Amino acid sequence: MPKLQLHPRRYVFRGHSIGVTAHIRRPEKHLVDVQGCSALPVVGGHHESKVKAKQHKAWVSHGPIATSAHGDYVDAEAGVRTTLGTARFDEVPTETRVTASVRDLVVLGRVHIGLAAMGLISRSAVGAAQPVILLDGCRLDDIRIDNSRLKITLADDLYRECNTLELLAAKHAAGLPAGHAGILLPADSKATKVTSFPIATGTVKCTIVRKIAWDGEKHPTAKIHGHVVYVPNFGRIYFGEMFVTDHSRRLVMVRFQLGSEVGGEITAACGETNGGTFPPT
Repeated sequence: MPKLQLHPRRYVFRGHSIGVTAHIRRPEKHLVDVQGCSALPVVGGHHESKVKAKQHKAWVSHGPIATSAHGDYVDAEAGVRTTLGTARFDEVPTETRVTASVRDLVVLGRVHIGLAAMGLISRSAVGAAQPVILLDGCRLDDIRIDNSRLKITLADDLYRECNTLELLAAKHAAGLPAGHAGILLPADSKATKVTSFPIATGTVKCTIVRKIAWDGEKHPTAKIHGHVVYVPNFGRIYFGEMFVTDHSRRLVMVRFQLGSEVGGEITAACGETNGGTFPPT
């Protein structure tokens, strides 16, 4: 009688997406519960959430929010064969998708974002290769600070090509193309620029923003610094930050670090996907 295999090697799904969350720390404490969230169990599956427009005191308001997470075998029939024992769990390719979109986000009545949307698609690795993870449907539209507009250009082409950590490192070694020099962010908090591939504890922090520029009249006091906009008497706005490892990507389309009379943090349209087979061999 063949030995029963109780712990076969199989793909472990992981993915989540979040709409809006806020933590106001002063002048009073106010924690906004996560608005819109989807997550996957280890066996994959599907989840969607939708949240209606809301006003959260005077700090933040938003229009409709939608999130989703989906993970499954690419070939449904091959998935059926795993249940019959005619295909191994670890030999059938998988795909995971996470999305989040937030409309009409307003922070302190001064910053308006018409649409912040993110999407990530990850595919199970082949052999010892790193899994391919792609951007999908990422957008930052209709952004206004007071009466001034911003135009944000994303580096979709670069991340379509550099869809693994290895490829991103190789691209940096070969020389990033013109206009993409600022996408990699220092791994040292005291550094002001990147001189070598900035990996630390297996993670590279980067931005999917290629360029930010004023669309029309400049704001009288706000300053653009790469993917960051500093607004006096308001704080800092970080656009399109992403953490990349050899098996995952975590993307935050907008992050606010409030630093005026109001202090706290706000994020909008973020998510993560990764996964892998276990046991590894």
